[in-house]
Amino acid sequence: MQIVLRPNQLAEMDNEQARELLRKYNSGQCNESEKALIEKSFFAFNEQSIEISRKKIKALKRQVSKRLPISKSRSLKAVITISTAAAAIAFAIYMCNPQLENNINRSLRIAEQIFPKGNTALITLSNGKTIELDPNQSEVKIANSGLSYSDGTKIKMNSLVESQTISTPNGGEYKIVLSDGTKVWLNAATVLQYPTSFRERTERRVKLVSGEAYFEVAKDKNHPFIVSSKNQNLTVLGTHFNINTYEKNVSTTLLEGSVKLNTKNDFASIILKPGEKSIADGESFKKTDGDLDLNMAWKNGKIKFRDADLKSILNEAERWYDIKVEYENNIPNLYLTGGISRKSDLSTLLKLLKMSGVNFSLNEKKGTKILTIKS
Repeated sequence: MQIVLRPNQLAEMDNEQARELLRKYNSGQCNESEKALIEKSFFAFNEQSIEISRKKIKALKRQVSKRLPISKSRSLKAVITISTAAAAIAFAIYMCNPQLENNINRSLRIAEQIFPKGNTALITLSNGKTIELDPNQSEVKIANSGLSYSDGTKIKMNSLVESQTISTPNGGEYKIVLSDGTKVWLNAATVLQYPTSFRERTERRVKLVSGEAYFEVAKDKNHPFIVSSKNQNLTVLGTHFNINTYEKNVSTTLLEGSVKLNTKNDFASIILKPGEKSIADGESFKKTDGDLDLNMAWKNGKIKFRDADLKSILNEAERWYDIKVEYENNIPNLYLTGGISRKSDLSTLLKLLKMSGVNFSLNEKKGTKILTIKS
């Protein structure tokens, strides 16, 4: 698929015209071929973490100009690939303002040093003591006799406790195996409370206090597994599902099995089937088809967004890269599609914003990295 431009349009494009070309996509005015190609190019660009230098942009522009046919008719069209078009757009926006480009490139150099924390979590025991988990490990197992890592290494505990809480910071993640064999993957800024043992309990109940977690529940038809979170209680016998509580409403995506959701006051309930997603506002549920690839991207080591507004993208960046995002004026009205590895540094994400014409600066104040979005 290809995107169509008039002859010499690249060479004539000023700052506003370049932005207008991007606005066409962001406002949904592109045809299906253009939209699919732009989205595909964004994913490819970010997965590869490619830095497009000023020298390369100039060379690409020259190559495009050579391929554009000379036309006596304004209706004659020339075709170029979207990757070259994106480079030319970035060229048009930033090359016309060297100071802007210098400020953004300085911010990108700072962002190259900002990585997520990775396998980082803290377990707080019901007696108040805390255990900082090993960042060189990725999984902790809960047993009646104590804690251990997946490689068998024991974690010292001076006394047995009735319950525990595991929490991940911004930029952190960890996997926990509960005493019944249920596996839980914790995303950044997530808090999960659970009993040390499910023995002598009629139900297996845990509480997702905040954040996002993916559950693979061990089957036990005699002991239902219940996840309490804001706005809802979820009950299963054995299944795989994801719960996201970051926003005001709680979203639940089911991958396998079936689950029943109830509001806190039992005013409403809903049953999900595999591939379905629910949104809970505390009083009711809304059921839709789930985008499993998108909803489970975090667990699969990706940050992905599709037709997402800029604020929601940067909210995720705040959690994962442990930064603070500020807006100089109004939040730019952009809806973007892209994807990067969760192991990437912050600059990889910021390059996508740069390609989309977003003006930003990154600075440090009192130990906090602050990303300022400018209009």
